[in-house]
Amino acid sequence: MGSNGESGKLPFIEITEESMNPSSNSWLPTAHKVRRALETNGCFLAKYNQLCPELHDKMFKLSEELFQLPTEVKLKNTSSILGFGYGSNFSFMPLVEYFGLEGGATLGATKEFTNLMWPSGNDNFCDTTYAYSKLLSELDHGVMRMVFGSYGVDNKYCDQLLNSSFYLMRFLKYRTPKVDEINLGLLPHVDKNFLGIIDTNKVPGLEIQMKDGQWITCQPSPTTPSTFLVIAGEPFQAWSNGRIFAPLHKVVITGTEEKYTIALFSFMREKIKVPEELIYHEENPLKFKEFNHLDFLEFVRSGGRSKVPRLIVPFCGV
Repeated sequence: MGSNGESGKLPFIEITEESMNPSSNSWLPTAHKVRRALETNGCFLAKYNQLCPELHDKMFKLSEELFQLPTEVKLKNTSSILGFGYGSNFSFMPLVEYFGLEGGATLGATKEFTNLMWPSGNDNFCDTTYAYSKLLSELDHGVMRMVFGSYGVDNKYCDQLLNSSFYLMRFLKYRTPKVDEINLGLLPHVDKNFLGIIDTNKVPGLEIQMKDGQWITCQPSPTTPSTFLVIAGEPFQAWSNGRIFAPLHKVVITGTEEKYTIALFSFMREKIKVPEELIYHEENPLKFKEFNHLDFLEFVRSGGRSKVPRLIVPFCGV
């Protein structure tokens, strides 16, 4: 199965320590850029220099070691939440294998995952993974604060929601397809998390459908280190009362080498509701009811997991 994605450029936004500081002069202009990118494309490429190339390269080297563990060890990575544990050998997605570190960006969960995979311990993996995921979680919170601020949403609600967030850190490996297999690593889907930060390891293959229906290929620069794809999920779309776009996307495998990706996905324990600032009566009435994020994941798993890629409207649409 061939790719139908055209090479296209996504918005490229540099996010610095200064621009993530709401007191700085660069914060609001950057916030408006971030918000417009998520409304127009549902995603953008972020240059985030707080995460240095050395940490990035070390993380991916350790990720490869993770996938070399015996199958019986890998299968210990389980979770009651859809897609949070270990997965491989799917009949509909045979090329992908992944681990889920539930509670990513916390030292306790990282230690627990490390000890599960390496009962004798692996401090190098634990320390590196925690440092890497913590920096990505700071980027995640920074982006969300920018969006909230650009919309003029009350800081108290922003703090309340962000303080309830937790993360899934996912390690993914894609093998090359055999002669009789399709070249899709991940089928077309819309994310069910709030926001995703994806490190493609500067390897192309991720394709994203724009609002006009055109598929474009995400082309991370091979010469620009510390670049991440920031992509909105359906709960973020609902939170914004439909203003933010949650794009359909897929992974197409090309070439002859195995590919590795790491992503950090955010979820909310606090109920998600549309802020009053985003409801404009007749012009933009309330489109989504208040909902629990984990209830939405259960809805997806129990029946909504159908061929329909967008499920937030049938779950909580007004």
